[in-house]
Amino acid sequence: MSKTNIYLDPLNQAVADELASEPPIEDLTVKQFRALFKRLQQHDPIPGVTRTSFTVPFEDGVQAFVFKPSGARGDLPVIFYLHGGGWIFGDAETYDSICTDLALQTGFAVVFPEYTLCPEARYPTQQEQCYAVVKWVSQHGRSKGLSQSAFAVVGDSAGGQLGPAVTILCSTRKPTIPIQYQVFLSPVTDTVTSDRDTPSEFRFFNGPFLTVPFMRKVIDMYIPTPKDRTSELATPQNISPEHAKKQPPTLIINSAVDPLRDDGLLYGQILQEAGIDCTIITAHGQLHDSSVLEATRKGPTPRTLVLLVATEIKNRLIGVKSKRILEEAEEPSKVDRQPAKKRRKTRKSY
Repeated sequence: MSKTNIYLDPLNQAVADELASEPPIEDLTVKQFRALFKRLQQHDPIPGVTRTSFTVPFEDGVQAFVFKPSGARGDLPVIFYLHGGGWIFGDAETYDSICTDLALQTGFAVVFPEYTLCPEARYPTQQEQCYAVVKWVSQHGRSKGLSQSAFAVVGDSAGGQLGPAVTILCSTRKPTIPIQYQVFLSPVTDTVTSDRDTPSEFRFFNGPFLTVPFMRKVIDMYIPTPKDRTSELATPQNISPEHAKKQPPTLIINSAVDPLRDDGLLYGQILQEAGIDCTIITAHGQLHDSSVLEATRKGPTPRTLVLLVATEIKNRLIGVKSKRILEEAEEPSKVDRQPAKKRRKTRKSY
């Protein structure tokens, strides 16, 4: 698609031009796609964070990486980052920039579940693994210097399909796990690939960058049984009214030049109509997932969007942490006051 048809800012246009010389991504094998995007995501690590990992004992074990600002102390509020990559690509190495940015800009910990990729594993394995990591942190997080109650979920692209599933599970399974805020960047919210085309899918069917044929290909790999795609856990747009009302406050950021643009818009409208505090933003001149791509993430729009994400999460989770500290501080005072009342009553009885 030429520059005369759409507007992309200079960094995004450069990416579109570079990828125009590559074979269409839907024609790549899984191995070729992983190699291409590993090359595109090469970068110098950002200083200022420590990175550790732990394994959650779920099935064969799920490894999760923790990004913390260097020198951070105490049990930090947690941002669970669920990565994109079409469910077939992505790991802590290729997503460490966005995780580092969020850790440094919030002062919180970012927990990155390295879920099993597709086609090595298929739906619903990935969302169950992510949920297992959240559940483990809610029960054992303090052993890793993590809060067990102040949580946000961030998901980009395919991670924006996993994120709503995880928050639904957190609000419906027992014991419930409080998620105070969620953010979705260029999310996939519809895996039903027949007869549900949106205007953005029609306009950007062949890109630039992300294409509709690629999305259909990876959805077929991820959820091979069409009936499974109608579940609210597979297609967030099918969320039940009851479960929609249980969703946390939400920020959805869409890219203007993206076949998935309307996926985010439609899911955001569903949450708004359910009474959820949901903000929907469309970023002008941006390709799919421009806040994550190494070639575009340093541009003015992605920088500002990541700062917005960090600021919103910080404001929401600091309130949760402060409330817990206040409750813990007030509890002893109630105990102290009770004996005093008894002593006054005893003296009065004489």
